[in-house]
This record gives sequence, structure tokens and C-alpha cells, in this order.
Amino acid sequence: MTLPAEPRERLLLALRRADPDAFRREVRAVLAAQASTRAAARALGLAEATLRAAIADDPRLAAGLELDD
Repeated sequence: MTLPAEPRERLLLALRRADPDAFRREVRAVLAAQASTRAAARALGLAEATLRAAIADDPRLAAGLELDD
């Protein structure tokens, strides 16, 4: 039996508040690697709507990246 994993969304949103630059680096790296908001949200363990809201709040997260969706 395995224990449930810690929800990444809660941890990433805490990182966003505590260290916005680290949050931005992590999210940008995943967005660049996945080239898709939907896939990046899945890889980050975030709801797609949460990632889209974060990008809307801080356009630097996706600036200069070509995303499929």
C-alpha cells in the first residue's frame, strides 16, 4: 500500500507566494518542455484553469513561448 502523494497544486501555490521567482522558473521550464498549457498543467499537477489563471496574472510565465493551446 502506498500513501497518497502530496497535492502539488497546494505546494506550487505556496511556492508562488513564498518565492515568485522560483515559481516562475519552474512553471516556465515545464511550459517550455511541454509546449502546451494542458500538458504543462498535468505535468505540474495543477488544474488547467489554475495554470491559465497564473499565466493571466503573470504573463512572464509564458512570454516568448509557443504553446499549442
